[in-house]
Amino acid sequence: MKKLLLLTLALLAVSGFAEEKKHRGMLIDGVAAYVNAEFITIADVMNEVRRSPWAQKGNLREKRLRELYAATLNALIDRKLILDYARKSKMELQPWAVDNRIREIVSKNFGGDETKLHGILSDRKISYEEWRRTIQEDLTVQAMRYQMVEKKITPTPKEIREEYDANKNRYQTEHAVAVSMIILDPPVEATNQTVKARADAIFSALKEGKSFADLAKVYSNDSKAAEGGSWGKVNPDDVFRPEIASALQKLAPGEISPLIELDGYGYIVKKDEQQDARTLTYTEAIPYVEGRLRMKLGERLYKEWTDRLRADAYVKIVELPGAGK
Repeated sequence: MKKLLLLTLALLAVSGFAEEKKHRGMLIDGVAAYVNAEFITIADVMNEVRRSPWAQKGNLREKRLRELYAATLNALIDRKLILDYARKSKMELQPWAVDNRIREIVSKNFGGDETKLHGILSDRKISYEEWRRTIQEDLTVQAMRYQMVEKKITPTPKEIREEYDANKNRYQTEHAVAVSMIILDPPVEATNQTVKARADAIFSALKEGKSFADLAKVYSNDSKAAEGGSWGKVNPDDVFRPEIASALQKLAPGEISPLIELDGYGYIVKKDEQQDARTLTYTEAIPYVEGRLRMKLGERLYKEWTDRLRADAYVKIVELPGAGK
């Protein structure tokens, strides 16, 4: 218990899980690693760790927290070494490349309004120059990785064929069902029709030849009503409650379920189309096989490159409290 408390204080506090500005003087920090003439702090590492989906789940066990910390620290060490290598190689980005990237960020994340960006930077006590430098470094790392790794990745037709033949089951279409649905709200007033009464009216109209899509526009009370209740192609197990997924499984394409009542709501579902999973042919699978091989080869080449950078550099990682005990 004491070990975990020490680790939590040393890691989570500096990451911003505590109130950043108000208690900054109380935060525990220190050097996480020395990289040539520079160093990385524990706070630097944890500022990255806290962006991980694992960290956002909270209640991390000590082992997992240490694993996230170690992986993030190693990525930051690689980043410093790559930037150092870029400087030694005299690789410089043109200012217009950084400007273009900033315009993309402002357009995508701030609706083209740069004042919103400046407002967020001000709230976080980050200067625009510091933020721009980070963007420049990101682009530099990407450019160096392309030059040293990605440019060299060229899976051969023989390798693609061998990967496909050895792992055919990996290259399949997804199971998907095209679904339309009518959702009936519970009655909110005594004068409103019950869910069952509205469902009966819908089934009567269907027997008379009315289309499911037209009835969805009239009766359904959800955002997809305007599209005739269409949900497009989905994996029902991923999208719907088990009762609805089970009802869909029993339907043939074109069939409509009976009324399904759940928590006061009514659901009528139609299976428009079914696409069963199947193994892709070699021709269909080529882009996916090549992508997988490029990823695997890229990981190997990247590690070999960064291992060489580390061999030529001074790197010292400072152990956290309680490590190895």
